[in-house]
Amino acid sequence: MTFVGCDGTSAPSNRTFARLSQQGSRMRWVIVGVVGVVVTMMFAGSGARAAAPDDDLPEGEGKKILVASCTSCHDLTEVTKFRGYYDRKQWRDIVVTMMEYGADVNERQVDVLTDYLTQHLGRQ
Repeated sequence: MTFVGCDGTSAPSNRTFARLSQQGSRMRWVIVGVVGVVVTMMFAGSGARAAAPDDDLPEGEGKKILVASCTSCHDLTEVTKFRGYYDRKQWRDIVVTMMEYGADVNERQVDVLTDYLTQHLGRQ
């Protein structure tokens, strides 16, 4: 017996349901595989960052502020990748902008951090 739907088409057969079920099962495995690869890449990347040194920046009050205030949102490499690029005025503008975005830097620390960034990462 064949059932006919309201639109005049026949209802799908059991074989159609079996085929759809197999396709759905394959798709689930593809999705699981893709998610597995993405998660593995995320953990591999975060492990590499956590093991990275402090880019050989010298100790000092400026570094303490940098590590405490900037690395809560950024990897240290997000700062050090601009080595030799900014002058003092530009570093200060960046520090003030980051304060406006919520970085935990007070007014006294602005010049200390700016001087440190300029001295160790500034344009020569």
